[in-house]
This record gives sequence, C-alpha cells and structure tokens, in this order.
Amino acid sequence: MNSTPFNTAWTFTPEHPTQINSVAICDDGSRCVFGSSFERGEGLFYTYLCDGDGQLMQKHAIAEGSCYQGVFWVDISGDGQYYATGGETQNPDPKKNSDQPKPKQPGFLQAYVAKTGDCLLNVTRSDRINQVSLSHDGQYLAVCYGHTVEIFQISGTTYQSIFSHVTPNFSINSCEISGDGKTVVTSGIHYADDNRRDLVLQEPETSQHSSSQDTTGQINAYSINGSTVSSLGECEVDSGSMRVAVLDDGSQWAVSLHDGSCGLVLANKATSLAWRCRPDKANLALAYAVAITKTDQGEVYVACGANQKNSNSGGLLYLVQSVRMVYDNTDNSSYPPAYFKGIMQWSHNTEFGVNPGVSMDKNAHYVTATDGKPKGKTVKESKGNFYLFDATDGEALWQYQTDMMNWPMQLARNGQSVIGGSDNGSVYYWKLDPG
Repeated sequence: MNSTPFNTAWTFTPEHPTQINSVAICDDGSRCVFGSSFERGEGLFYTYLCDGDGQLMQKHAIAEGSCYQGVFWVDISGDGQYYATGGETQNPDPKKNSDQPKPKQPGFLQAYVAKTGDCLLNVTRSDRINQVSLSHDGQYLAVCYGHTVEIFQISGTTYQSIFSHVTPNFSINSCEISGDGKTVVTSGIHYADDNRRDLVLQEPETSQHSSSQDTTGQINAYSINGSTVSSLGECEVDSGSMRVAVLDDGSQWAVSLHDGSCGLVLANKATSLAWRCRPDKANLALAYAVAITKTDQGEVYVACGANQKNSNSGGLLYLVQSVRMVYDNTDNSSYPPAYFKGIMQWSHNTEFGVNPGVSMDKNAHYVTATDGKPKGKTVKESKGNFYLFDATDGEALWQYQTDMMNWPMQLARNGQSVIGGSDNGSVYYWKLDPG
C-alpha cells in the first residue's frame, strides 16, 4: 500500500482555519463544495465552491459575523449547477443559569447557483441542519433537522418548500434524494433510555449507548411527482438507523445501523429490509457511513464503515453485494420465491473508527474511507487517515495521514477524482487513474 496518494492535485486551506466537516463533488469532478466549522465553539464560517483545479469560484458567509459551529453538511448537484449548505449558527443549549435565552432558530440553510453565485435559498430552521441532498439536476433539495424532513423545489429564482414531515419519536440524522429527483429516504434513531438531544456525530459514543439494544431505528421513504410528495412506507428496525444512501433511480436504498450492520430496502417493499448483513466480529459497534451504487452491468454494491467497541481496535470497512436469488421451479419443485441476499465481498480494518467519508464511484472501481476520533470531550484529537480501496478485492491502494481526524471524503461518480476534508482545516483533492 502506498503511503502517499498518487496524482495529488491540490489542497485548499481557508483563511480562517477551522474544521472541514463536509465536502461534495459533482459527477465529473469539475466542481466541489465544502464548508468550515468548529464543533466546540464560535468563529467565522463560510461555504466555498472551487473548480477541479482548486481555483476558488465562490465564497459565502453563513452569517454576518462570528457564529456557533458553522457548516455541518454540503452537497452539489451531479451536473455541478447548484449547491446547498446547512448547519448551525447559534448554540441551541446555552449553559444553565445563563441570561441568554435559548434560540428559536439555530439551524441555517442556504443554496446557490454555481455559475453565477445567485442565492436561491437563505432560511433558518428550528434545529441544526443534519444533511442536505440535491437531485442530479438540482431541481429538488431534501434536508433534515431535528425530527423533520423537508423537500424543496426550484420555482423561478428560488427554492420553494413543497413538503415537510415530522417523526415525533425519531431524530432524523440523515436524508438523501435519488439522482432522478423522485425518491427521498430518511434515517431516524430513537434512544429508549434517555431524553438526549439529536445525535451529535462527532461526539464519541459513551458506554451507556454502545449497545444496539438501547436504540431503535426508522427508515422513511417518500415519492416525488412534480410538486406532490407522498409516503412510500416506513421501515422500523431494532437498531438505530445512522445513515442512508439511495440509488440514482430510487429503486433501492441502503442503511447503516447502530450495531455495525447494514441493510437494503426495495422501493416496491419499503416497509421491511430486503436483507441485513453484518461481519462476523463480536465487538462491532455503530456504523456511521454507508454508500450504494448500481453499476452499468446492473450489479448493486453497498459499502459500510463501522466502529469497534474496543477503542484500540480501530474500525472496519466492508463491502456487500446485493444478489437476487432465483430458483428454477420449472419442474414444480417447492423452492422459495426469488429474494435478495447480501453477500459479503471483503472487509478491511482501519486504524480508528470509520467516519462518514465512505463513498464509491458509479461502477464500483474504488471505495473511500476516513477515520480518526476525539480524545474524550476535549479539543484533542487523534490523527486521521484518508483511504482508497480497490472495490473488487478490498486491496488498500493508498493511505494518507493527517495530524487531526478526518470526517468527509467523496469520490466523483466517474471515479477519476476524490475530495476529502480534515479537522486540521484543509481540503484535499486527488486525481485518480481512470479505472
């Protein structure tokens, strides 16, 4: 395995170095977006748009001055024409005995035209925006915050809200819209034993919440037809649902779960898992990351990244192929009807627990992963790594280490470039050899 990525293209460090919690790249790698943040306090935070050569195209402040935490999630449409950003600008939990009132609208949500910089959306919401997701052409935008999923559609020169839904018992930590803009899927989690606020992704799991028995999950799916949104179904699972990923055509979606497993749901049977797969490791813990793709040959793969309960054990990245099992019943044998099965392809250990930077290109040539962890509830962090794996056999192609943990990483759909962000405040962009 190479310690240095081949064809490193460029790095970008904002003038106010903070954390980079989210990055996104369009399908051909020609445009990318990222935002600055600081999970433990205030600062000046911006959303940045760069071209594939690292030239800054746009920079937008998320607030007029210093604010709280900053950008949590960004996305760019597959065609590179629109991008969205969301996060938090006010501390939703001021200290007890403070004279400062609890803010009503700590979450911010913005969207822009990549070519001109025109603002299409600039609103606040009741909670931090946990994820933003754009359709391939940018005509639809899905976001989640608190217990709510909301869907927007471009109307003239603005995004207009066309749908929102509240799930009272589940915090919505992830949402994704299909590339064709017709399906939105959300991931929800409920801790049975507490009154905790929505899951803060970069806060380490404590021992009292390390067991999947403490949580339940819910995966909700919605169908979009023009400006009309309807429910496709709810799928409840016995482990917290951490993140979802959706195929471009919306026909299937994957979920990562609090017990380290992953699962698949079919759009035509959206109320149950088609399969659930978990590596044979007793100490596997929550899985923060999941990605799904359907190759041009029709093969469906799910990549999942999980933590391990022993803090010295690091993490585990694994790849599952979804296979339709069909039996020959021509002789009237009593074989079961066709069904889907998740078949483990490979797994690979990482130095630390796997963070949300797991992605694949369209035809599953590569899989990315990131890792690193906080050292308790302090400003200290472990080192972090960016990884690139061969999706065929799990061979580690390269590993790039930074002095602080790494959270986001994303492959372009054409598999020729990849972007990653680090808590050291820098963004990294690599050119990859064509697969």
